[in-house]
Amino acid sequence: MENPVGDRASKRVILVGRIVFIWAVFIVGRLGYLQVLKHDEFVRAAKAQHQHRIQIPADRGEILDRTGIPLAISVRTESVVVNPQRVADPQFFSAIVAPALNLNSTELANKIAEYQDRGAKKARGRGFLVIKRHLTEDEKYRLQPLRRTLPIEILPDHQREYPNGLTGAHVIGSLDSEGNGNAGLEQKLNNEMQGKPGKMMVLTGSRQDSYVSWVSEESVQGTNLTLSIDRVIQHDAEEFLAEGVKEAAASSGTVIVMDPQTGEVLALANYPTFDPRHEQPTPEEAEARHKNIAVQIPCEPGSVMKMITVTMGIDSGRFTPSSGIFCENGSFARPGRRAIHDLHRMGNMDVAGILIKSSNIGVAKISIASGPKTLYDYLKRFGIGEKTGIELPAESRGLLRHLECKDSKDRWCWSPASHEYIAFGHEVGATAIQLARAVSVIANGGLLVNPHIVLKKSRPTDDGHIQNVPIEFKNPIRVIRPETAFTIRRIMESVVEEGTGRRAAIPGYSSGGKTGSAEIFENGAWQNRHNSSFIGFAPVTNPRVVVVVTLNRTPKQGGIAAAPIFSKVTETALRVLQVPKDRPESDIQPKPLTPAETDELPENRVAKAEALKKEKEKEKEELEKKKLQAADQEPEAKPFSPLLVGPKVPDFRGMAVVAVLRQSATLGLPVEIVGRGKARVQKPAPGTILSSGERIQVEFSAAQ
Repeated sequence: MENPVGDRASKRVILVGRIVFIWAVFIVGRLGYLQVLKHDEFVRAAKAQHQHRIQIPADRGEILDRTGIPLAISVRTESVVVNPQRVADPQFFSAIVAPALNLNSTELANKIAEYQDRGAKKARGRGFLVIKRHLTEDEKYRLQPLRRTLPIEILPDHQREYPNGLTGAHVIGSLDSEGNGNAGLEQKLNNEMQGKPGKMMVLTGSRQDSYVSWVSEESVQGTNLTLSIDRVIQHDAEEFLAEGVKEAAASSGTVIVMDPQTGEVLALANYPTFDPRHEQPTPEEAEARHKNIAVQIPCEPGSVMKMITVTMGIDSGRFTPSSGIFCENGSFARPGRRAIHDLHRMGNMDVAGILIKSSNIGVAKISIASGPKTLYDYLKRFGIGEKTGIELPAESRGLLRHLECKDSKDRWCWSPASHEYIAFGHEVGATAIQLARAVSVIANGGLLVNPHIVLKKSRPTDDGHIQNVPIEFKNPIRVIRPETAFTIRRIMESVVEEGTGRRAAIPGYSSGGKTGSAEIFENGAWQNRHNSSFIGFAPVTNPRVVVVVTLNRTPKQGGIAAAPIFSKVTETALRVLQVPKDRPESDIQPKPLTPAETDELPENRVAKAEALKKEKEKEKEELEKKKLQAADQEPEAKPFSPLLVGPKVPDFRGMAVVAVLRQSATLGLPVEIVGRGKARVQKPAPGTILSSGERIQVEFSAAQ
């Protein structure tokens, strides 16, 4: 007889066993799936939760002038950041953090909420928000207790310092808030200078608090640049240009100083300028920052183009300096074409006199005799219409239309009369750097050089040494005969001594040059405003510098407005380069200009009178200000405590120039550098309380 109870028990045991077996198979399968098939994926997920990679900023390359003086350096700072996704209450968070950093709590809360409110997918990559960059010591001190309870981190950062302020702003450039170049060399060579960031791995716990960190990849410093710019020449060029623009009532201007033998740019100044230290510039500064007039904005060169036309006539063999040309007594009419006029009535003149007296009719006849193809060829030889290749962003080619039209609809080509007007600077456009290269052809004996600003590149090696980075410079090419260049130099010397450029004379030095004044045609009418310029070189026998000055939208002509700036800038350059004087100072004092000899047009006399009136009013206002300042200069009461005056002066003695600049920039102390070598003497003495507005003067020398 069967036992029903035992059968049921056996069945139950078997059923339970099957369930346990199936469960065990499922668990083993699941474990195999997780531990084997999904192993790599879960390991990566675990690492992502507990391992975080932090970027270590690389030291940006330094920029030095040709004498080794720092123009741009990087100072190590720290910035505070937060992961917005870990902030539970933005209002509460901002109310605590913002006061410690002198920020607006409402704006910070709104920024965090903006990062959070982007949806699950869009929130990816929004887990990093910089609250404030470049923390001060006080701000770091106030943040220390908050870091224990709030999800904030302090990370290493860099701040760009420009020890010379505005000097060389358009050459050096500037950085944006992200540390990328947005103007000048900082922009053009940004990839080379920013270096390669390093990587730091950080292990964190469940509360995202770090407990182990290590550097997985060292950062690599960016390339250092040594420029051809001379800090002193650059500073004076900017000062003289600013004065000249204001005196000429111009809207803007530029000055270029270049070595005609090598193409090295010793100074490149623009006005208006900007302060590269401002990461958030004003609208005016932002406009100036992205408008490098010297290389980006071409304009009609006016009479300076006559230098190329006369050179063409002599170098091609069609004319000699003594060849006679009838200048039509001031008006040259041709059937079906606009008449060409001279400022003064001129009759028979030789070719040299045509350039000295700046005759439009004379150079037009030289161009007619030579033909358009010859003129076009010589314009190309002098680099007109071609980029110079200078290491600055957005360089313009200038304006030079095609010689021949492609078809009847082509308007970007020369008309039958174009070569007559291009001969004296119309229907053509050139940048200041192109004009500097063109006049260098005359100054160096007939060679077309390639202007450049970067002299040397270098970067540190792993063993602490400095390794030079090779730079390829193009060799100059011959474009005219040496004897032609020498002849034109002598004629251009006469332009300064007895022609339209008398105000360009330099005490103690011979100089040559050419004035230019292109009247602006705008809105269908002549505007009684000019792009006035002066191009020249000194000394005449062996030119060491070429200087180009251009002033835009001024009522004055080049010989009146631009020539004096040329004289001042060139004198500074020759003094800094220690060029020996080649004549007594009394021999080259220019004779006073009579009204008939000036190159001011009659219609400009009203504008000149108005400008003179404004200058007198300005002088009167300045006199009143001086009187008020003299009345206010009374002894002030000493402060209650010297601790309220300023910080203590650190001890810079024995330090190098770069080290002094780094420390002073970090502490926010104004420093005046004198000499080179090691710091020997400083005023005020170390430990002294620095008064408000006072500067620390540090004297350097090579030996004790």
